[in-house]
Amino acid sequence: MTVAIIGSGWGTRVQVPAFRSAGLTITALVGSDQAKTERIAGEMGIPVALSDWRAMLERDDVSLVSIVTPPDLHNEMVQVTLAAGKHVLCEKPTAMNATEAQQMLDAANAHPNQMALIDHELRFLPALIHARQLIADGAIGQVRHALGMVIGPFRADRNRVWNWWSDASRGGGLLGAISSHQIDTLRYVLGTEVTHVSAILNTFITERPAPEGSKPVSSDDYYSLRLWFANGALANLEGSSVALLNEPNSLTIYGDEGTLRWTDGQLLHAAAGAGFEDITPAHTCEIPDDLSGDFPQGTVYLGYALRQFLAGDCMAIAAGATFTDGLYVQQILDAARESHAQGGGAVVIT
Repeated sequence: MTVAIIGSGWGTRVQVPAFRSAGLTITALVGSDQAKTERIAGEMGIPVALSDWRAMLERDDVSLVSIVTPPDLHNEMVQVTLAAGKHVLCEKPTAMNATEAQQMLDAANAHPNQMALIDHELRFLPALIHARQLIADGAIGQVRHALGMVIGPFRADRNRVWNWWSDASRGGGLLGAISSHQIDTLRYVLGTEVTHVSAILNTFITERPAPEGSKPVSSDDYYSLRLWFANGALANLEGSSVALLNEPNSLTIYGDEGTLRWTDGQLLHAAAGAGFEDITPAHTCEIPDDLSGDFPQGTVYLGYALRQFLAGDCMAIAAGATFTDGLYVQQILDAARESHAQGGGAVVIT
């Protein structure tokens, strides 16, 4: 039940405490800067700090590798990690494009005895599992349309230093970081696939400070998507990282017999003609006090599922996003970028 983490950002801020709370052991931390990685590992009590991720793969005390790096590194790391006999958890977005995502899926298929998941941790939250079952049971009837929003200020400061997030050539930008979660969540709870997408992307903050002076930002900090689903449902998704108000993540699904709304960790249900009632299921595991919010709490649940899987329960990760799911989402992201380049018209998902 041992895990190595490649990446000293989200991996250390959230995954280390979340996975530990679920009973997993973090045996190694890998980062690009050896001195910084050693400092962080020392502060967090992680015994091994490395700057060479390939060297980490040679260790016998690593069962699972969590790849929490910029997207341009995912393809190579996933393929080499699987070839080394390790289980893989890969951060989203899956890859730089669908071609890479297909190569990663091929690698996963070539190692069927190893786990290969995309880190869409929201799938493990009891509220979303419950929402999926309610929709499958017809609790809101035929789904007509959905509205999802992630609006916040986390990149609104113009003085925030330029890094890979500002660089489209490395997979930076809000579309890949956040809409990938929204798209995967809708696919998961609706149980159907996207057939068409239209998109408008924007970069409001066009340059950021860097050591050599200001640098241009090539990635998006705002998106608006419209999705068409195979069952006839429509969805509108909006994301902004430069709003000056931190809105709770929300997803509302409108059916012909009722409505479901997931917002600020709560699951609400409204029957036809009635107001919302709180139907949020109780937590089924202990959540550390310092891990609040949907994504950190989802990571705790993911950690428990990973622990059970590593202990021999293959069904524990049944809700997880496979590399097949990762390819589907990547195809939608690619089509969204194509739509934007063409002026926002609908693009067929192929």
